[in-house]
Amino acid sequence: MLFRPERNGMSDPNTGVLESTYRTVTPGYGSRDDTGMDLIGWVVFLGVLTLLFPLIPLGLAVVGLGKLAAALGGRQ
Repeated sequence: MLFRPERNGMSDPNTGVLESTYRTVTPGYGSRDDTGMDLIGWVVFLGVLTLLFPLIPLGLAVVGLGKLAAALGGRQ
């Protein structure tokens, strides 16, 4: 477990509640922007869109032929 809350045994005499502390061997972490990961995500998205865009007419043809077959099959 990376973070483990421990009771330090020192309490505030006014509240009677023990304070919780975290002990860890890793240094603290300050947050920062995720600009690099955002850029990678957009590049992957645009790459997939570029590769799949030519397949849109094929998909429309399959759906159209399916509807045509269903319409012709329903007439008989």
